[in-house]
Amino acid sequence: MNAAGFEHLRVNHTYNFVNPDTGAHTQHVERMWGSAKWRNKRQRGTKRDFLDTYLVEFMMRQEMKGKDEFDWMLARIVEYWPPAEQV
Repeated sequence: MNAAGFEHLRVNHTYNFVNPDTGAHTQHVERMWGSAKWRNKRQRGTKRDFLDTYLVEFMMRQEMKGKDEFDWMLARIVEYWPPAEQV
């Protein structure tokens, strides 16, 4: 694990596409990156100045998928600005 809490797994594509010891593969990452790019391509491109904003929106939509958007947003607000009695 690194300081950000992620474990970097490796796959040697010379021998296989899924690491037989760890089960690591790149399909999930490739699919998510393709999904993130697809929405912006559909909208005729991405302005480089807003790339970080587009990616944050994509991540937010992924996390919010299948949930009530209003309740989800209220829960995120409380995470950042908890009521005074919880501080």
